Formats: sequence, structure tokens, C-alpha cells
Amino acid sequence: MISAGDFHTLVALRAKEGEVRAVEAVQEDRGVQPLLQYEVPKKSLDGQVENIERIARKFHALGRLIMVDASALAAAPTFGGEQLGGLGSLADRLSAAQWLDQFQDQIPFVPVASLDLAVNQLTWIGRLCAELGAGGALRVGRAVGTGEVESIVDALKLAPPDIDLIIDVGYLEYFTPQIAEAVSAALDALRTVGSFRSMTLLSGSVPSILDETALWERPRFEEVLWRAVVDGGGKDVRFGDYGVVHPGATRSFRSHHVNVKYTCQDHWLLGRERMADSKAQAKTLGIVCRNLIESDSFSGPEFSWGDREIVSAASDGGTGNSLKSKPVAIGTSHHLAYLASLNAA
Repeated sequence: MISAGDFHTLVALRAKEGEVRAVEAVQEDRGVQPLLQYEVPKKSLDGQVENIERIARKFHALGRLIMVDASALAAAPTFGGEQLGGLGSLADRLSAAQWLDQFQDQIPFVPVASLDLAVNQLTWIGRLCAELGAGGALRVGRAVGTGEVESIVDALKLAPPDIDLIIDVGYLEYFTPQIAEAVSAALDALRTVGSFRSMTLLSGSVPSILDETALWERPRFEEVLWRAVVDGGGKDVRFGDYGVVHPGATRSFRSHHVNVKYTCQDHWLLGRERMADSKAQAKTLGIVCRNLIESDSFSGPEFSWGDREIVSAASDGGTGNSLKSKPVAIGTSHHLAYLASLNAA
């Protein structure tokens, strides 16, 4: 089993079907650390718990533990109290059990704490970290003070060497050297708290809404920022992003377009086309995919499962192309392979 904290890049993923399908296509561990995020459910939390369980089991089979953040559920009465919340339910589903006459050990994961949580919730997460035995992660913004971090560490009752520190900048609409300087200063201050198991800079530059059509490029500001911080002396800072989705909460609405977000070395390649009608998703996805493979940025069908699906969809082949989750699935699959290629470099 790969030790917790032993990773090169990190990706924050939602517990939705597109992301799950992309993860299930992964064949080997390549140093990419998944951080699964709960969202406030419209009704039941069961679907998200089930999806995160599937991802936890998948990566555990590959030798890696996932991180799980349930901070979005902080206002729900079931989180961190006597009743089970997102983390508690997941831990129970992954606990030791008798299954098909074979004893299955507990599958651990790394719980994530944040500034949004009350002291009693942090204490509960700390106890869960001790029970699972894989340490914990702490997710904070760039404006956090060292005193706040010290208080959280105390509440968790974990030593910094057992904590993965994540500096979450959120959405980056643009990059300036001043942003890099501010992040670097925040990281320098947090190093005085202790020697954390890892330090990751997390951000994302995918807009909440795309307003163009056909094929166009957009700079990957998250990667530009990270490289500036590393070049400025932060050699120990690891790269993290939000996959192919916007970092913040987005409102759900019926879209008349199909889009695929394709990760490239220094830019996003964004493909988007309007559907002729509500039943034309598969056909429209085929148009978007044909545009992608005809571009100079396409990595080829051997790069990932998602890239093979792009080739299939471009010739009106493949399965599940009418599913709303398919564009996210193929984009996320390619993105995971891209992050692994960063590790290799």
C-alpha cells in the first residue's frame, strides 16, 4: 500500500457519475492523489456516499488511499454528531465485513478538515483520523492565519507530519505575479506551524459557464500559478486542481449545448456545440470530438480511456454518448492521464 502523503499531484473531484466512470477506467496508480468532495444534496446523500465508496475501493485496489472532504455538509445536523454524516457513513461502508465467506479488512481513507467546521466537528474528524490510521488533511484558503491553523491542528490532535496541508485558492480568472507572491507568503508563514506531511497548492481556472462555440483555447492559470510559486522558491509545493469542472458551486440548469474540456500542457482546449434538439446529445458530442481530434493538441487514442472514447464518438461509435455525464467522464479521464504525465516529467 502506498503511504498516505506519497503523491505528486492532487485532483479535487465531485462524487458524480462522470468522475466515477473516469476513475473506474484507471488501470494503475501513477502518483495522482484524488480528493473527493461531498456536495449539499438536493435530497438524499446516499448516491454520493455510494460513488465515493466505489472510488475508494478502486484506488485501494491500486494501492492508494483517497482523501474525502465533507465540509460542504457542515450545516447538516448529521455531520460530526451522534448520527452518521458523509464521513461516518463512508467509514462504515468501508469497514471490516464478512463478504462471500472472505474477511475484508477496513479500507481507510484520509479525512479532510477545514476552517468551515466547528471545534466539535474537528474533534470528531480527529478521532476518525486516529481510527482509520492514515492521518488527515487540512484545507485552508490563502488568507488563513497561522493561529487559525494551529488551533485546527490542536483540535484534530494530529501532529503536522501526519497532516497533508492544502492551500485552496479557488477559481482563478486570471494570473498576476502579485497573486503568486501572496500565495508564496502564505505558504512561508504556514511552514512555521510545523513540517506538514505535504503541501499542495489547489486552484482551478475552468469558468462556471462557457459562452463560445466551436473550439478555442484558454490559459491554464492554475498551472501558471503553481509554476510561479515553485520558481519563487516553493520547491516542496505540489500541484492540485479541480479536474475539468469549475471550483465553486454551480447552479443546475438544462443546457442546449455539449462541451468537452480537454487539458493541454499550457492551456485548456474547449469544445462546445449547440444541440439541434434535446435528443441530439450523442450526435453533438460526435461533432465536438471530431473538432478535438483534428486539433494539434489532441494526445491520441493511446493516452487514456477518455481519448479512445473521443475517437469512437468522433466516428459516431462508443457507448453511453447520450448520457449527460459522458463529456465529463472523457474529459476527466484525459485529465487524470495528463496529471500523471506531469508526474513523469
